Amino acid sequence: MSALSLLGERQQSLLTALLHHRNGLTVEELSRLLAISRNAVNQHLTSLSGDGFIQSEMLESTGGRPSKVYTLTSTGLELFQRQYSFLAKLLLSWMNKNLGEQELNDCLTELGEQMSEGFVSRISKHYSRNDKLHEVAAILTELGYDASVGQSTDNYAEIVANNCVFHELAKQHQGFCVLDLSFLASLLKADIEHKECIVKNGERCCFRVADQFEHLP
Repeated sequence: MSALSLLGERQQSLLTALLHHRNGLTVEELSRLLAISRNAVNQHLTSLSGDGFIQSEMLESTGGRPSKVYTLTSTGLELFQRQYSFLAKLLLSWMNKNLGEQELNDCLTELGEQMSEGFVSRISKHYSRNDKLHEVAAILTELGYDASVGQSTDNYAEIVANNCVFHELAKQHQGFCVLDLSFLASLLKADIEHKECIVKNGERCCFRVADQFEHLP
């Protein structure tokens, strides 16, 4: 079930109208399009704005009063299903066909490093070892991994993920896990061992953080 389908029918219609009018619509225009009162439109706009799905801005009008127009936010756009998985499969199949094993591995490693660049600022050098681990687990959870910090029996730190974001891709190309390993290694500046993998019939993905992480500043 998509997130959009969890909203009411009127709110879905309002969001769809804004999807079709990327430059934005006023309350009056939405009222005409949806055949509902301006008050009803305003109520839906207030609710959807509170959820972060829409935004508004004032536009200067030639010879008249400035008008407020509403548009979808990036979060609102994500409510509409996109075939990321399908496109990623096509891309990975092409890479697998046209690149050698080492080239593919190098490519996924670099992608993991690039992913980490958007989050590395959240790993403060002043954080303790435990703080860094929990911040990385929080980042993974935001990305859909449902992650937490664990402690293995041999006293090594572990990050546990209950969901594999790239599950369908990794089932077809198990080397895709290199992306996760590279992402974690770049964030924690440590070697990562993939102790358990959902794709390889594990109950979860378990990433063991190498001992040298103890000596990070």
